[in-house]
Amino acid sequence: MDGVHKKLLEKQGYRIVGKHSAIKVCLWCKRSIKAKDACYKNTFYGINSWQCIQSSVSITNCYLRCKFCWRDLSITEPEEIKDPDSPKFIVDNLIKEHVKYLQGFYGDKEINDQRMEEAIKPRHIALSLAGDATLYPLLPELIGEIHSRNMTSFLVTNGLRPDVLKKLLVTKNTPTQMYITLAAPDKETYLKTCNPLIDNAWETLQESLEILPQFPRNTIRLTLAKGINMHNPEGYAKILKPLNIKFIELKAAMPVGYAQYRVEYSSMPSHKEIKEFSEEIAKILNYKIVNEKENSRVTLLMKEDSEDRKIKF
Repeated sequence: MDGVHKKLLEKQGYRIVGKHSAIKVCLWCKRSIKAKDACYKNTFYGINSWQCIQSSVSITNCYLRCKFCWRDLSITEPEEIKDPDSPKFIVDNLIKEHVKYLQGFYGDKEINDQRMEEAIKPRHIALSLAGDATLYPLLPELIGEIHSRNMTSFLVTNGLRPDVLKKLLVTKNTPTQMYITLAAPDKETYLKTCNPLIDNAWETLQESLEILPQFPRNTIRLTLAKGINMHNPEGYAKILKPLNIKFIELKAAMPVGYAQYRVEYSSMPSHKEIKEFSEEIAKILNYKIVNEKENSRVTLLMKEDSEDRKIKF
C-alpha cells in the first residue's frame, strides 16, 4: 500500500495498522454506543455492536474484483501477503486504533455511558472490512491470538483458499463463526459479478464450500444485487442443498464507497425483495426464515432455530 492510497483510506475513515491491516468504525457501532440501533450480527447472533471491531488484515489483497465491493478495485493485489506483520502486533493495534477512534465520543451528549465504557473494551473482531483474510499467511495464529484474549471472531472469505480453510481446521484455530460469500448461482454469473484474477475460481469456490460444514458455526452469505446476481434461486439452492449449512444469510448489496460507481442505486434490493427471494430458496431447501433486520435488508435462514444461535460471552 503506497502513501497516496494510505492517505485516501484515512480520509475515508480507515485507521491503518502496520503494513497491511486496518480498522474502520462502522455506522452500527456508532449508533449502538448511543443505544439507538445495532448491527444485524447483534440481532441474529447476540454480538454487541458497541464492542465489535470491523477490521481487515489484508486491506488490498484479494483474488476478486466484485462489482459490489466498496473498495478501490484499481488497487488489488491478487497474492498472499509477503513479510506479514505478526498476529500479536496486529491484534494489539487493531484494538488500539479502534479505541483511539472512539475517544471522540466522550464529548457527545447522546452516548449511553454504560455502553461507552464497554465499547472501549472490545470483545469481538470481524475480519470482514476489505480484502480477503485468507491471504494473510499467519491466519490460524491470528485467530488463536484473538481467542487468547477472550474475544470472539467472525471470518468472512470469498472461498478461494481452501488450503487455508483446511489449515484452520488442522490447527483447531477456527473462527467463532466462519463465512463464505456465495455471490452467484452459476459460473457465468460468477465470472461477470466477481471478475476473478485467478484461474478456476468458480471450481475452487466449490471446493471451499464442501469444506465449510466442518466448521461448527458455518455460514454462507448471499450478497445480492438486482440485474447482477439476484436471479435463479433454484441455482443457489442446488449449490446449497448438499452442504447442510447451519446459517444462510441473504443480504442486499449496498452501493456504498467505490461500489456506487459500479452498481446503480436501483440495483439495491428492498428488504421486501430480499425476503421474497429468501422464501423461494428456503422453500426449496426446506429451511425457514428465523430472523430478519429490515433496515439492513438481510434475512437469516436455518433448518430450525436453536438456542445456540446467540453466542454466549
